[in-house]
Amino acid sequence: MTKRLRVLLADHLKLVREGLNALLSNIADVEVVGEADTADNAVSLARELQPDVILIDQDMPGNSLVATRLIKAGMPNVEIIVMTDRVSEGKAFQAIEAGATGYVLKDIPVASLASAVRAVGNGRAFFHPEVTRKLLERLGPSREQRGRLLLKPEGLTRRELDILAELARGNTDREIAAKFVLAEGTVKTHIRHILKKLGARNRTQAVAKVLRKGIID
Repeated sequence: MTKRLRVLLADHLKLVREGLNALLSNIADVEVVGEADTADNAVSLARELQPDVILIDQDMPGNSLVATRLIKAGMPNVEIIVMTDRVSEGKAFQAIEAGATGYVLKDIPVASLASAVRAVGNGRAFFHPEVTRKLLERLGPSREQRGRLLLKPEGLTRRELDILAELARGNTDREIAAKFVLAEGTVKTHIRHILKKLGARNRTQAVAKVLRKGIID
């Protein structure tokens, strides 16, 4: 039997929370376990309820970025999807750096919302296509830049950088293995090396650290 993903909703508008609750209640493998109307309340309820996934409004009262950092610091296994009315590249990258593994528009179709919850709940990223495109632009250096990358203290290889780009797309280990004609176990090994070199807790944080450290301009 498929494990049900426990979801906490965090938005200052009751109507939005009720709408999301109604949509998610029709998804068999998702269970809404609580609702928060402020960022501080989201942190408190996360500690109390220990959800698998939190859907949090980017602009809710308090500070969603601080809330995301606090939640991830204390509960690294809780995954966070930031919801927004409009895509902001800067805010999206801030959310990723804070530890969010998803960034979506509030008018996302219900099937895509379900996919987002399942993706982050199973250790993958799920970003709005525009955010993914921007991430890939930053993770797609020229051959000359990749050569310089090898001289960086983190020691990331070209293959590891390629895999980071695929992680930003939200691809699974199997999909990455198929693209590069590698064994799935080899991909897992590369990812372990990436996380160790960057000191990252998870795959999305690895992408964020690469961007933040300026390894790739």
